[in-house]
Amino acid sequence: MISNTAIDNLKQKSRVGVFVANTVLAIIVFVVATGTLSPFGTEQGLWLLAAVTYWLFTLVTTPFFTPPKDALANAIATILILAPVSLVSVKHFTIVLSILYWVAIGISLVVVILSLVAIFKRSDGQQSPVGIITYQLSNKLGRGEILFTMVVLISSLGFYQDKIDTALLIMGFWLFMVVIKPVELTLQIYKLFSTALIIEEKDVVGSILRVDDPNIVKVNLIDTETSWEHGKVYVSQLSNNKIVHILPLFTQVQNEGVVGTGLLCEYSDENNKEILFGNVYASMNSELSKELVKTLSGEDKTKEIAGLVVENSSIGNIRFQVVRGLNLEEGMVVFCKVQGKKVYYQILDAKTDEENFQTSPYGMHIVSTSQLGSFDEEHGFQKFAWLPEMNQPVFLVDKDDVLEQKMEKGNFTVGKIPSTSFEVPIDLNNLVEYHAAILGVTGTGKTELVLDVIKNALSEEVKVFCVDFTGEYAPRLADSKPQPLRLSEEKIEELEEVLQAVAVGEYGAKKERATLQEFLKTIESDVEKQVDDFLMSEENNLGIFELSEITNTRATLRITEMYLSSIMRWARENRKARRIMIVLEEAHTIIPEVYSAGFDADTQWVVGRIGQIALQGRKYGVGLLIVSQRTALVSKTILSQCNTYFTYGLVDKTSLDYLGGVYSPEHVKAIPNLRTREFLASGKAIKSERPLLVRVDFDQAKLDASKALDTTYEEIRNSRKDNKKEDMPEDF
Repeated sequence: MISNTAIDNLKQKSRVGVFVANTVLAIIVFVVATGTLSPFGTEQGLWLLAAVTYWLFTLVTTPFFTPPKDALANAIATILILAPVSLVSVKHFTIVLSILYWVAIGISLVVVILSLVAIFKRSDGQQSPVGIITYQLSNKLGRGEILFTMVVLISSLGFYQDKIDTALLIMGFWLFMVVIKPVELTLQIYKLFSTALIIEEKDVVGSILRVDDPNIVKVNLIDTETSWEHGKVYVSQLSNNKIVHILPLFTQVQNEGVVGTGLLCEYSDENNKEILFGNVYASMNSELSKELVKTLSGEDKTKEIAGLVVENSSIGNIRFQVVRGLNLEEGMVVFCKVQGKKVYYQILDAKTDEENFQTSPYGMHIVSTSQLGSFDEEHGFQKFAWLPEMNQPVFLVDKDDVLEQKMEKGNFTVGKIPSTSFEVPIDLNNLVEYHAAILGVTGTGKTELVLDVIKNALSEEVKVFCVDFTGEYAPRLADSKPQPLRLSEEKIEELEEVLQAVAVGEYGAKKERATLQEFLKTIESDVEKQVDDFLMSEENNLGIFELSEITNTRATLRITEMYLSSIMRWARENRKARRIMIVLEEAHTIIPEVYSAGFDADTQWVVGRIGQIALQGRKYGVGLLIVSQRTALVSKTILSQCNTYFTYGLVDKTSLDYLGGVYSPEHVKAIPNLRTREFLASGKAIKSERPLLVRVDFDQAKLDASKALDTTYEEIRNSRKDNKKEDMPEDF
């Protein structure tokens, strides 16, 4: 018995030849049995029509009918053949033949329904239990060997009852042709004999099954264990007589065999007469694989093929099927050669998918990437205006690869692109001149980035004014000799009392408001003197404004507004005499969405004033750096004016919805999956026209510096013991 896999190995021309041979043999048997040439107009020709239809579907149209469409075709053909048949004239076995007739019709109808359900489920991309069950049942029940055998039995037993020997001849012929498949078997033996005559130096590993344009070949493998290995090269001849090299990519199980997928490459010796059409041979040149990959990638050293570009790719986002066994992860970088240029892409997402190839679905990973673009040493990654071809190879960037970048004054790096040595520089001038935002939940690494930005700004003689409610900046930046900017405790307490009086005063609180305005005037001069001294100082470039001891939110906002207003006054009077960067830590408490925060009209005015200062600061050389872990609560009016974003992990829907206007949908989907010390960087200060996923290497010194601020239980206990001793009488 010859298997279906052996039939699958036949080329289309061979399939047509086998079909013609089988049909001729069947016609000869029909003529011998009936003495006529035409099978039409008589029930005695039913078996011949069934046989020809079976071979037509099995041999000629197989490449065009994928499961369960082949089962659907078989079932419909069976119904059409049996529909006009009448068993009225049958003398013997009438009941048995009637039952067989209706069983054949019933099974065919069931197969039609199952096939249609399976087709619709698969076209919708669903992998439901209903789709799987109908797919499997239709393939089992809709086989031509089952449906057409029932037609042959009805024809031979029902309409050759006066010629029992002829009926037996027809049934024996059918079984012989379906089970043994003599023509196919003869052709396979011939091909095996031909293969055995090939010279010993040529190692045959399989035969070409089909070629997918462009550049992809499917190969039926002989030895499934070692015949399709990465790092090797194979040679074959196509139907157009062109000899090609093949680089192996994937393997997949198909029935009783294994099919290999390979990438077609140009062949150097087209006059090689030792290569027979359709056979695939292993090359003896062990270094050829590296040379072919170098040619495909355009690189001087060998690159690893990550996969092949697949359908639904676009200019900004390509998708590729991953080479089996390759370990990838989010953030890695790949590249393609597009119109002669090297275009980089960053991995943002991946999903499982399935290819319906012949009878066995093939599981695979499909990676989604975002274009970084071509690289320019002065401007970084630049957008590229086209995409790779279908089935084009995608190459993995090595960790040792380095992109030479021109670093100008004021440029510094904030991290690297994951799994590469590609450093990500930012331009401090653009960061200060145009507003920026650092967003992300607690513990993702925001503070370390802010500290790096501040240190680099100080090194460029930028005046940095930090509004810090965490109390962390002063000790972490102690080497920069920060200048504290604050009011005395007495004035803070008095401000809280005056504000509280306004809040609980009688309707309008006119008296209390007047008192508040008088008090604000008394501290305004103190605030302005502190700001003037700081901005004019040649020694201190870092000023830290801490309000951790204030519990009244209205007081916090009032004092913050006074300091920021004073900075703006100085900047207007001394236009761009100094570059100034205002850092707003915990920005959601300073510039909140006031209409959703429940603030009174006075507080809303203060917040609006802070926002106005932030928006107008750019024209006077005052930049704003917003830092927040609660993006949803920060004023969107001010956020929308930021030209640079550093986005760490976020999960709340409001924040992600807002960032949908900053990043592409693919980048927004990646934000909840960002790990610690990973962030998306996008905007004017980044040397890239497209967003980058950046990772910061672990720094033990930074971790130690952060932990040094933590208070231990032992320290608290010892402090309490010391306080108790001080409170005790001397003679206790």
